[in-house]
Amino acid sequence: MVNADTNNSNKSNVDFDFDTAIRNAVKRAIIEHYCPPKASDSDMFTRKQTAKKLCISLPTLHDWTLDGLIRAYRIGSRVLYKLEDIESSLTLINPRVKRGGKSC
Repeated sequence: MVNADTNNSNKSNVDFDFDTAIRNAVKRAIIEHYCPPKASDSDMFTRKQTAKKLCISLPTLHDWTLDGLIRAYRIGSRVLYKLEDIESSLTLINPRVKRGGKSC
């Protein structure tokens, strides 16, 4: 009789753990779907980091910002650039079609 009670107790613990795991997984999925993560500090770059990422000088970055080629954000005296703005400022160069000659 004790053995049967032990089996029922173990089964209810497994059922409880399984139910809890499913509930937690569903909660996480709902939160991730309806509350996407916000941009973190790692998505923001200083002027120096942005210039290094684009392989340009700080004066060139300043000129590009004033010309509207790339968007900048000011927080107090700091100027920051969002990763998405850095990437969106890049444009694709269409390669020329080779006409004859040796191909690599």
